[in-house]
Amino acid sequence: MGRTKKVRLQDIAEKTGYSISTISHFINKTRNIDESTQAILLQAIKELGYQLPSKRSHFSKTTTIGVVISDIRVDFFDELIKELEDIAYEEGYQIIIMDSEENPEKERHCIKTLMNLNVAGLIVAPCSTLSDLRFCEQFPLVLVDRMLEDKSFDFVGIDNMMVTYSLVKDIVNKGKANIGLITFSSTNYCARERTKGYRLAMIESNLFNADHILVIEPEADDNPSNISKFLRTHPEIDTLICTNSNICYEVLGKMKRLADINPIRFICTFDNNKWLDYVDFSVDAISQPITDIAQTSIELLKNKMKSPQKLQSNRSIFLNCTREERSSLFTEEKTY
Repeated sequence: MGRTKKVRLQDIAEKTGYSISTISHFINKTRNIDESTQAILLQAIKELGYQLPSKRSHFSKTTTIGVVISDIRVDFFDELIKELEDIAYEEGYQIIIMDSEENPEKERHCIKTLMNLNVAGLIVAPCSTLSDLRFCEQFPLVLVDRMLEDKSFDFVGIDNMMVTYSLVKDIVNKGKANIGLITFSSTNYCARERTKGYRLAMIESNLFNADHILVIEPEADDNPSNISKFLRTHPEIDTLICTNSNICYEVLGKMKRLADINPIRFICTFDNNKWLDYVDFSVDAISQPITDIAQTSIELLKNKMKSPQKLQSNRSIFLNCTREERSSLFTEEKTY
């Protein structure tokens, strides 16, 4: 017999039209909700068969999951944490969050701290492809967003290389030839794979120019000046791909200062952050399936926590993305 699908807050949101935040506040009694809204939510909960918190077991160390992300200031991780919290709660778990701040030494400290707290399992977004997590090999652990070189753990994310390859090919098919890329160094898994996809697509199209790639480091003091110089010295580039939304934010600021001498007419970035709806420049964005990433990673972790023989599993699960179109460069949403 097939397993019954668990009702989630997302299902209630889709049925009622209310946000997950409003539903969560209502269920957990953390904010006053007007009576008409309460009635609608209660009816939906009843019809869908959602299990209210009062019917769940109490939390304990065995139901606590540790989450280590590489930079809590990145909007993607902010949204991922929220999804992990919601889904974990629905599954009877609670989470403890720690931020490695893109620092391998701090990352090891965070992981060891959580293990010493006897969490049941870990979800980690490693700060580097070279992070050495061999000391966790006998501990339930799932990687999200970023993969390690040795591929020794289960991973949930997107196929960054193929997503970027397909994006660049689509841009070329729209008649764009001078496509630039601003990215982080290759120790950042996502940046490395996205750069690979860009290079492959441009080489196949006989358009590759190494000078059209700018590599910067997160938090480097000279990033703003390097981005400005890159834009000024390459006026032929009219289309730009940013491998990170923080990079995109910096680029938009520099473009504004360049004003009329700004050569960029189209930008596409990872990820589809909310603030992109409120900037003057229309930015197309690759939107990751954050809810599915959170759901899948927790399911994999639960299996590891329940079955010690699955600790050595090293599956890579790649989920589909969508493209959020705001500029005139594209005319329809595309699923990769």
